[in-house]
Amino acid sequence: MWIPLTSLGAGLILALLLALGRRHETLSLFQPSRGDVRVPDDYNPKPRDLFIDTGNGVIHGWFFTVNQDAPTLLYIHGNADTIVQRLPAIKGYIGLGLNVFIYDPHGYGNSEGTPGKSNFVSDAFAAYRYLTERMSIPPGKIILLGQSLGGVPALRMANSESVAGLILEGTFTNIRQLARDRYPLLPVWLLASTDFDNEREIRRLKIPLLIINGTADLTIAPYHSQRLFDIAPKPCEYVRIEGAGHTTMFETAPDVYYGAIVRFVQTAVARHGR
Repeated sequence: MWIPLTSLGAGLILALLLALGRRHETLSLFQPSRGDVRVPDDYNPKPRDLFIDTGNGVIHGWFFTVNQDAPTLLYIHGNADTIVQRLPAIKGYIGLGLNVFIYDPHGYGNSEGTPGKSNFVSDAFAAYRYLTERMSIPPGKIILLGQSLGGVPALRMANSESVAGLILEGTFTNIRQLARDRYPLLPVWLLASTDFDNEREIRRLKIPLLIINGTADLTIAPYHSQRLFDIAPKPCEYVRIEGAGHTTMFETAPDVYYGAIVRFVQTAVARHGR
């Protein structure tokens, strides 16, 4: 039925555009993978399978134990693939003497449900509660690592829960800026949401922060990390991996990448214990 372009008609058109924009945003942000989630037979140490009831479905993760008393890296991965694709990076963290917990959010890997903004954030908090309440890991020995989209829940958790430190890897400033990057000639950003705003969250941060990005990142432009560093409370550390892409920092310059992480973890845990 034809609707006259009155205030009502204009409102309906705007509502439709916003709905389409948000739908496109969700599909762009979350690109889940299913498939086989297993650790290779020769992987050492073998992880412990954890299944966490979030209250909105069960999510699956792996806990790699190096030493019972070692710091634990809570790894929150980005918008694509599963925990399997993070195994090469995890091997390096284990080599640093760190325990590692990584999980798949709703809709990824062996985790139940469907992905979405609310679940993506609440899953991270459920993982943290499992570590602190069920496994009795002291908050002062937990380091958050938010990779790409994982920086969103990592920042929120860092501002509301007790942890020793936060690492942001290839993270963006906010969704609207991502939309500007992707569609520079179209005002698509006007339809983007404002709820995943890392600039807003990072200004409130009160714990040690390490920001890492690759200078050849074609997924999230390096200036996002620079911007977050510029507005973050100091002191914080910023490490650029020359020539690295969005997920290849640990491969491009392992000594620089892992060296920065181990120094940061040691300093942050020691600081929290004072």
